[in-house]
Amino acid sequence: MFSRKNKKNSSKPKPESFEPDMPVNLQAALAQSVGKARDHMEDAASSIILQQGFRDQTRRIGLFVVADGMGGHLNGELASSIAIETLNAYLIPKICEHLADLPAAEEIELLLEKAFELAQQAVLEQVNGGGSTLTAALVVERTLYYAHVGDSRLYLVGYDAAVEILTRDHSLVQRLVDLGQISQADAELHPQKNVLYRALGQTEGFKVDHGYRELLSPGFLMLCSDGLWGVVEENKIINVINSGKPLNERANQLCELANQAGGPDNISVILVEIS
Repeated sequence: MFSRKNKKNSSKPKPESFEPDMPVNLQAALAQSVGKARDHMEDAASSIILQQGFRDQTRRIGLFVVADGMGGHLNGELASSIAIETLNAYLIPKICEHLADLPAAEEIELLLEKAFELAQQAVLEQVNGGGSTLTAALVVERTLYYAHVGDSRLYLVGYDAAVEILTRDHSLVQRLVDLGQISQADAELHPQKNVLYRALGQTEGFKVDHGYRELLSPGFLMLCSDGLWGVVEENKIINVINSGKPLNERANQLCELANQAGGPDNISVILVEIS
């Protein structure tokens, strides 16, 4: 590591809020590992950033997706890849159609929900006995839209290390925690902690969680499978995200931390910096 003279003046402080009328900047890094215990990859992930200049404006849109396949070798990897391919094939043309004049927030939410329904249909039709989680984040300038099913996660992390998990795990154990029947500590050790009651490929009770929020200040998004969040302590994850290293190095380091903790599952992570 190189040192700099006059370090206190070598870089500008990170802004606490977005400047009015200034376009946001998006950077993203994607990293994956098969882990230490598996011999094949059932996760899939996708990171796409679109940029268009028009009417003296520059608009940036990012679509980031993580899917964790289930159902054993072939079924799991097919389910996760088909889910993301189907979602992207529907959403990307729709987004491109509206880059100049974006629809209302409620309409964008409906597009995301429709994309998830199409992914569900594709998995049911093409992958017999397979299933997948699916978590998607769509960043349109300073608005974040998200949709989710399963137990992959979407985190919002501020430059001040404030953390918010925007998704809720659709697992039997999380439901027991929500009902107050077990503690969060008990959930970590529960033998059924990986059993999901909602995922792509399940015919009963399929429902998509979705929402949107304005992004008031710069920071990070992290999408990841449970091969990361279920293995590495949250404070260690946040320390890496805010480490200041190049974004791709941070994403790879998160995979390394999961492998150092035993790597019991496939690992997928997407880091997005919104500045």
